[in-house]
Amino acid sequence: MPDFVPLRTGAFVIRQHPTWRRRAVLIGGVLGGLIAFYLMYEWGRFEGGYSKFAEIQQRRELNAKIETLQDENEKLRVAVAAAELDRKVENKAYADVEKNLADLQAQVLKHREQLTFYRGIVSPEDGIGGLRIQRFQVLPGAAEHHFRLRLVLVQSMRQENVVSGSVVVQLEGVRDNKPVQLPLSQAAETGRADGQLPFQFRYFQNLEQDIVLPDGFEPRAVTVEVRTARMDPVRESYPWQVQAEG
Repeated sequence: MPDFVPLRTGAFVIRQHPTWRRRAVLIGGVLGGLIAFYLMYEWGRFEGGYSKFAEIQQRRELNAKIETLQDENEKLRVAVAAAELDRKVENKAYADVEKNLADLQAQVLKHREQLTFYRGIVSPEDGIGGLRIQRFQVLPGAAEHHFRLRLVLVQSMRQENVVSGSVVVQLEGVRDNKPVQLPLSQAAETGRADGQLPFQFRYFQNLEQDIVLPDGFEPRAVTVEVRTARMDPVRESYPWQVQAEG
């Protein structure tokens, strides 16, 4: 309310209160209401079982649990990586052992074959000490249709005389759906014109011959005949089987 102040001359002067007081009172009232409302809200939550301090404590516990789980997860990851490394090392060790074992088995097999070979020279199983074909192989060549024939001739050590003669090789196969006999002279890359392989030895001799099969010829077998002047020919037939050189 404005104040009326009398003047000396009998007149009145109107004085008004400053407006900032009213504003302060209004703002204070609003803030007081908000604080009261908040306190009532918190009191309601407290009555309902909610606690701000409990929430903070629970959040701390959850953060601590998250950190613990993260640490355990990192340890497990490191353990898995170590186990994987151990597995790879073990697999490598097993692979090395298997390779060494395979090499040893191959060496044993090779030595056994050599033992059988030399035993056949010293003391043939059939008791026959004459000339024989100990081994025949067809090996792959350096290009398509190229092959190498390998032949081992032996005679028993009971025979001390030098044996000599020649080997006649004939390839049997099919061309244009017809059986064909191909002499070595038509397939040998080098050698004598008649295609025969000469030999001369006391106990054993290795013979090799590189051949090239003509186009369209499909080999099926190889016939080997060993001829000498002192004994009957030795004749054997072998199926065409290309073997890995060992």
